[in-house]
Amino acid sequence: MLRELLVLALTGFCLTQALGIETHTADMDFLHKQKKIYELFFYIDQPKLIGSEFYEVGRTYDIEQNIDLYKDKMVAREFLYRFKLGMLRKGALFSVYYQEHREELRALFKLFYYAKDFATFYKTASWARLYMNEGMYIMALTTAVMYRQDCKYIALPPMYEVYPHLFFNNEIIQDAQRIKMTGYKKEVGTGNVETFLINTNYTTSFMKYFSDKEYQLDYFYDDVGLNNYYYYIRTIFPFWVSLKDLEVPKQIRGELYYYVHQQLMARYYLERLSNGFGEIEDFNMYKKFAPGYFSTLVYANGVAQPSRDRYSEVPVYKYKYVKEIRNIESRILAAIDSGFIMDREGKQYSLYSHEGLNYLGNLIEGNGDSCNTRFYGAIDALYRDIFGFNYDCKQKNCKVPSALQLFSTSLRDPAFYRLYKRIIGYFYRYKCNLPTYTKGDLEFSGVYIEDVKLDKLYTFFEEYDYLINNAVTVDNYKDGMNFNMKARKYRLNYKPFTYTIDVKSERTTKGMVRIFLGPSYDDRFFKEQTYFYYNWYNFVEVDKFMVELKTGMNTIERKSTESSLTAKDIFSGEKFYKKLLKAVEGNEPFTYTNKMYGFPDNLYLPKGRVGGYPFKLFVYIYPIDEAKLTTYDIPLFGKMLYDGKPFGFPLDRPMYPWYYDLKNMYFRDVYVHYMNENIEGYQYQKEKHFAEKYETYGHQYPKYEKYEKYDKYYGKHETYPVGIEKTLF
Repeated sequence: MLRELLVLALTGFCLTQALGIETHTADMDFLHKQKKIYELFFYIDQPKLIGSEFYEVGRTYDIEQNIDLYKDKMVAREFLYRFKLGMLRKGALFSVYYQEHREELRALFKLFYYAKDFATFYKTASWARLYMNEGMYIMALTTAVMYRQDCKYIALPPMYEVYPHLFFNNEIIQDAQRIKMTGYKKEVGTGNVETFLINTNYTTSFMKYFSDKEYQLDYFYDDVGLNNYYYYIRTIFPFWVSLKDLEVPKQIRGELYYYVHQQLMARYYLERLSNGFGEIEDFNMYKKFAPGYFSTLVYANGVAQPSRDRYSEVPVYKYKYVKEIRNIESRILAAIDSGFIMDREGKQYSLYSHEGLNYLGNLIEGNGDSCNTRFYGAIDALYRDIFGFNYDCKQKNCKVPSALQLFSTSLRDPAFYRLYKRIIGYFYRYKCNLPTYTKGDLEFSGVYIEDVKLDKLYTFFEEYDYLINNAVTVDNYKDGMNFNMKARKYRLNYKPFTYTIDVKSERTTKGMVRIFLGPSYDDRFFKEQTYFYYNWYNFVEVDKFMVELKTGMNTIERKSTESSLTAKDIFSGEKFYKKLLKAVEGNEPFTYTNKMYGFPDNLYLPKGRVGGYPFKLFVYIYPIDEAKLTTYDIPLFGKMLYDGKPFGFPLDRPMYPWYYDLKNMYFRDVYVHYMNENIEGYQYQKEKHFAEKYETYGHQYPKYEKYEKYDKYYGKHETYPVGIEKTLF
């Protein structure tokens, strides 16, 4: 079968380079494991799914009677003690950012992880599916599958199929439930399976645009693939456990935390430029917080996700967290400037060493490998708690997490990017204290990039269908397998293109190519001589790959779709499960690979503008030190090659302008053209809506200059003030 389509490449790891996709043909043992695990995610809000295998297994299993089947009996004893005492009840809202929830999650994960064999693990997972809180169960199960050796290469469904409530507006969920009950809009799909298709309704969305022009970026905030990516990238190295007993590369944990968020911030900044916004504003916790959050999400238990009005003040009941942040921030800044951190016993570690950035990342995230959470705390979690503006409930069963307190929804809140501007700022302070790269660090003797050519860059909005079966209730397992519920949304995408890089080499050698995309020169960075020195952190790494150069001229062709740092669309659950069943029945082979998830390929380019918006392309090639090559095996992301260079090299710190003319560097201005004429849905309705409102509200904007825009929908020229352009379009 074509399960290769499910394979995704890791993004956020600028330090890595794929060794190649390992493709294997599944044996029957693997197939049965894959089927059992995949089914555990079906209709997660219905624990007693009659007719399912896990229901029959779970209701007859007894952990206490089988305590010898766990490698660490104390883990099982602790879990049973907590369970009998009363853990988070089913239907309650779970967040890993609440301490009580986190402690119970850790106990459940360990129970899964320390099961002696797969059979015990599956029985335990089936039992927990019936009795444990749904949100806690999904996170513990997902993490356990990642780290158990007998689950290696098992595919996990995208989180938007598991919990549609966290990815789709409530009106879509309501439509899905209504359609399932009435059979309205029924269509017959392949194999006589009923298919229901829900088109996005824009009524609710327009409420946000009136309140905050920031929501012109909602196509980025609400991108389903991007939010799914963030969930899995944060679950690879869960901050709530220590990695000392897990087989993962612990030495990159803190550095990865920094780099993933730095790249997200840079990518977000490019999207801001495309929409006419500038720098992300700073905030003061003692003054009103500018961006609002107008949630259209409702949790599966019917509770609405908290919203936040524009220019809101920090609630009084959050003041204690503000004081704690002030104390922690002063300690972090003192550590960065002094160059030392200390553990619980008072032992000092140097931040300006090979492991320094990893130490700092662990410390700021406040994860299980932080040297001293008692002293340095977890400033990431505190920021999320304050600006989510949710109620500070003391009882664990009545807490209502904000968007910031769930990985699946964090990126939807504009506050996320303000908070991480502050958090990443700590790392920038650290990076600016590092020694600047010398010419010897940057050059590639005897290698010259002569030219870089690429096709014209286009972006557009397209329709895409997502499976949301878990949004509805079914009578039994058989009923759940006889229909497909899909939500159709618009998303940003781009026209694939090819890089052609001409490289001249004086010898046969190997090199690593990195391609970056960043802001072009603007009002702040109008001097080319100081451009990178002040703007290095706003570049997104879009590709990285190894090349073998022969003596003479080399022409390297690289397709954008081949990027090792992006991921193609995942195979939908309906198709994946259907092919899995055919393989289990022996009707066709089933192949699997060592890579599954990554950054969504459809967001490879920022939106740009009609007529083109300028960006700066930076291509860099450098020598490989084969003595430093190391292979890492990352859960869900496969085997990756670490080349010994920092994340984002050479744009991981300020660069002196007199190195810009090195022959192994190449700069080029490129324009990204947004093709709004290719859509008739999402963007059209937004533009039409605001155009109609101009006559009413246009007087509020300065009329100091005119520009003309041809509107194909009206077939005439319409004139608006330039001052209104950034707000309307």
